[in-house]
Amino acid sequence: MATIWKRGGWVAGALAVGFVTAAAAQAPTGTPIPPAAKDFASDAVQASQYEIVAAQVALAQSQTSSVRAFAEEMIADHTRAQEAMTKAAIASGLPAPTLAMNSDEAHLVAALQGVRGADFDKLYARQQVLAHSQALAVEQSYASAGADGNLRQAAQGDVPMIQHHLEMAKTLADTRG
Repeated sequence: MATIWKRGGWVAGALAVGFVTAAAAQAPTGTPIPPAAKDFASDAVQASQYEIVAAQVALAQSQTSSVRAFAEEMIADHTRAQEAMTKAAIASGLPAPTLAMNSDEAHLVAALQGVRGADFDKLYARQQVLAHSQALAVEQSYASAGADGNLRQAAQGDVPMIQHHLEMAKTLADTRG
């Protein structure tokens, strides 16, 4: 299955969840080519904004302690990640990325707002697995081969956090069916 960069995230085949808007390339080896610095910074901040907003919805709608604990961690960690990425972008002479979700992310949040109870918990967990899988691919690619040193360092700092979140999200999804 081909993996391509679309402004805002990696997309595997027809899977388009979260932060997705404009296409880029793939190296001949199948390794995704990192996006331009400005796009990466903007998309990373937008992805974190989605995580924060989705987690706020989870805190408002879920009564499940594990879902609520996960959501609290998403808010804390992604707020820090946004701040670090914004500082890195500014240090590189880029404009500060805006704290807004793209339309795909807004649709994901809207989908969350439309369900309750166990259905909410299942959908939230599934969205989190997909969003963190894509975010991990993006961050790993930029961390290893990104052109901007400040952003590469920020990505390197984000990779362990996102890996941890992905494992937590998978566990959450497994327990939610």
